Amino acid sequence: TPKSDSVLPSITNKSLQTLAKDEGMTVEQRDIEVAELSTFDEVIACGTAVVVTPIGSLTRFDENGEESKYQFTEDVGETTRRLYDTVRNIQNGEIEDTHSWNYKVE
Repeated sequence: TPKSDSVLPSITNKSLQTLAKDEGMTVEQRDIEVAELSTFDEVIACGTAVVVTPIGSLTRFDENGEESKYQFTEDVGETTRRLYDTVRNIQNGEIEDTHSWNYKVE
């Protein structure tokens, strides 16, 4: 997750980070250098309504107006799909909620 004031605190983001850690992934919140973008396989946006959605490309203009375009997978990547499925399955009670995120309302 980029460390930025423009990234809103998000339960969905925190949940995805927790699930990624559960899978043994390294999770960081830090500044991301532009040079790193070319090394990314999957880039996602997250939010309450969509949970996660892939970002197919990112275009950046430098101070001289020069365009740099970074292309990522336009399909839902394997990691994105797995995290999405896990969140939705927890929300729907289809797999165990090991983090006590769900509360039964009677």
